[in-house]
Amino acid sequence: MFNLWVADTFWVGAMEIPAALAVCLVAGTVSAVLFAALWLRQQRSQRRLDVEMRRRTADADAEVAALRDRLAEAARRERLIAEEAEHLAENRLPAMAKALRHPHVRVPAARYPELLDGPGGKAFELVLAGVSSAVLGERRRVDGAAQAAMRGATTKLQTMCYQLQTTVDDMLHKYDDPELAEKLAGLDYLNEQILRRLQVTRVVCGAGAGLVRTASPLRALVMGASSRIPSYERVQIVDHLPEPVAVADRAAEPVAIVIAELMANAVHHSHGSLPVEVSLHQAHNGAVVVINDAGIGMNADEFGRARRLLSGKEDIHLAELGDPPRSGFAAIGEMCRQYGVAVSVEPSHYAGVKAVVFIPSELLTPVTEEPPIPAPVSRPAPVGPAVAPAPAAAEDDPPALPQRRNRRASDPAPAASGGVGGPANRAFRDPDEAAARMGALQRGTARGRAAEPGSAPEHDSERDSR
Repeated sequence: MFNLWVADTFWVGAMEIPAALAVCLVAGTVSAVLFAALWLRQQRSQRRLDVEMRRRTADADAEVAALRDRLAEAARRERLIAEEAEHLAENRLPAMAKALRHPHVRVPAARYPELLDGPGGKAFELVLAGVSSAVLGERRRVDGAAQAAMRGATTKLQTMCYQLQTTVDDMLHKYDDPELAEKLAGLDYLNEQILRRLQVTRVVCGAGAGLVRTASPLRALVMGASSRIPSYERVQIVDHLPEPVAVADRAAEPVAIVIAELMANAVHHSHGSLPVEVSLHQAHNGAVVVINDAGIGMNADEFGRARRLLSGKEDIHLAELGDPPRSGFAAIGEMCRQYGVAVSVEPSHYAGVKAVVFIPSELLTPVTEEPPIPAPVSRPAPVGPAVAPAPAAAEDDPPALPQRRNRRASDPAPAASGGVGGPANRAFRDPDEAAARMGALQRGTARGRAAEPGSAPEHDSERDSR
């Protein structure tokens, strides 16, 4: 029985071992499958993590590279801005300050144009514009103060010169001494030059002409203007007007200033032996005065400067007139702007300068009767018995300006007579005429000695250097 129980037990055990093995195998297989699935899942996750890590690393590297590039660009722009600021301070601002005084000076452009689109470049341009505006404002303020001071000083000097002029006139009429009359005539002539310069300075500084006169014949204005300048005897005036015209009272003195300055400019820059031709013409809607000289002329830059000043469209700054100041063209331009006169300059046929003064018809009035014109000094004295002096015949040269007698070389020398104590003798002893005669003799002799053949012009300086 025992054997049978053992045998059954062994058989049953033998039968249970394969089942256990099968279970174990199945369990192992399932475990292996599960492990493989988990491992594969883990590998896939790891690969995804690796890919994500590599992507993030690449992105980080790209960001770092971009940051490096931006930092490099910022450093480069900082260097460019520093160099541009240095260029602005050392080159552009000084050139801009010079260009405000001299339009031909070129202001350098930005060294790095690519900066202009950025805030730095715009800031540089704002600095340049701001400094330019500040400099112009300060210049206007300083120039205005200087002009006000000059107006005050010249007004006092002009008043004293007029007082001196009146005193000289009184002395010339009071004393009958030819030598004293000659000295007084020379003093009056110098005083006339001082008055002309003071008048021009006042005009440049914003004051008016300073002298009010009645309507004056154009011929008389031109002749009177010639008596205001040095070497007036070189001026040759020819009247081509078909009918005499007068300049209206409000424009008479400004026109005289313009013509006197142009004559002085022509005389100043031409040889002492050469004449200055002045001619009067009628235009369709006005009158024209043409002044021709055979002087040293002007170059293109000087013509450009002259035309800008004569246009009257530019503000006058004393600092721009040079040292010594060349104020003639500036004064003419101011008179043209205020009264509507037009002045142009161009090369003359004599290689000098031709100035054309156009006076519009609005400033002209007809002349019904002109005053008698004195005979020239060169007329020989008549020979015969003493007679009362008759009115002088009309010549080409008109009298001096109205309201003032000109004791100049162009004044007439009265005819001498054979009688004593008659009217002719009294006329010869008139102090004004004696002064004119003696003064003309002295100045003519001095200029004759000075004007040697082949000598240079009076001045070789730039035009309008007065």
